[in-house]
Amino acid sequence: MDDATGERAWTRRLAVLAVVAAIAVSTIYLPQALLTDLAENLGVAPGAAGVVATTVQAGYALGILLLVPLGDRVQVRTQVTVQSLVLAAALAASAALPDLVGVALGFLVVGLVANIAQIIIPAANRLAPPHRRGAATGTLVGALVIGIFGGRIVASLLVDAIGWRWVVLVFAGLVLVALPFVRRALGGELPVEGLPQSYGRLLLSTFVLARRSPALVQSAVIQFFVFATFNSIWTVMVLHLTAPPFDWSVLGAGLFGLVGLAAGIVAPFGGRWIDRFGPMPVVGVALAVLLVATATIVVDATAIVLFGVTMFVATWANQAIQSANQSRALTANPGRTAPANTFFMFMVFLGGSTGAALGPLAFADGGMPRVGELGVVLVLLAGVTWVLAALHGRRADAAASVS
Repeated sequence: MDDATGERAWTRRLAVLAVVAAIAVSTIYLPQALLTDLAENLGVAPGAAGVVATTVQAGYALGILLLVPLGDRVQVRTQVTVQSLVLAAALAASAALPDLVGVALGFLVVGLVANIAQIIIPAANRLAPPHRRGAATGTLVGALVIGIFGGRIVASLLVDAIGWRWVVLVFAGLVLVALPFVRRALGGELPVEGLPQSYGRLLLSTFVLARRSPALVQSAVIQFFVFATFNSIWTVMVLHLTAPPFDWSVLGAGLFGLVGLAAGIVAPFGGRWIDRFGPMPVVGVALAVLLVATATIVVDATAIVLFGVTMFVATWANQAIQSANQSRALTANPGRTAPANTFFMFMVFLGGSTGAALGPLAFADGGMPRVGELGVVLVLLAGVTWVLAALHGRRADAAASVS
């Protein structure tokens, strides 16, 4: 196979992996889009139905810790297959359960096994040609954004016509339809990455690796603050757009997710910059862009066109930073990409949950401008971490040159 043919084959495989990652991650955001219909159907208040959105996120975080490290113990193709089948079954069961407690528990299982993208990303990093690894990570991170916003949009469009239960079944069907394609894309050439060890040691190795890898911890902490910024803003978006002066419908506010979707589509282009300039410069530039965007929210939150542009830029910057940080974390730990990705994504979702908690508090205190101010603080904390990481890297390089 010549180089051009090999490049085309890899591009096709990466496209399949990106689609599957997007479908999987979209399932954990379904309850947010379906909340009103779900509450009416189950005969509960929307606030009570919100427990479903909480349990699926909790399940996802737990799954990252408990299941993603298995990439060091079992073959990726096998793990993705099993989790896809369980995910489809959990979605179908959740759609059939009659009461709130049952649906919440069903979505807890959905979240637990929906972390397929976090298994695919380190696998793609190993499958990709060395000069395409940054682009591969950028493509898959962009696919996650498409899944996050695209899933919300599709669910919002379908729910009035077919109801929340059938929407969930549609997504279960998508998971099953994608399974043969992802199995082929992963192939059979990826061996188990780590040495055989007990499951307990496997889980412990994630935190041992973090202690030994400054690059991993630095990248994860930066992304903690960046994703906290992202979630603090997007969590209150519906509240902002359905309130004066806009007074949009919930569907209209949901369709504002097209802004985030557009940012996800262009996100993969940032991967080329990672391959060309390295992850740390990309993180530094994108943090500056994100800082400007969050500061702009303070003054343009009521000007919808300008606000839409600001949110596009902020979402793109978040994805560019995550692509660079994740690429740096994985590249710094060759042969241990599964535990590295586990720690990295655990920190990402820890930051996301922090932002989701802080965003509504800031919004209640001063509306979207206050959320923008919160974002500025979080981005500045990420910037301080970036500066410290850059100084640490320079000292390490200087010490290596002397020795």
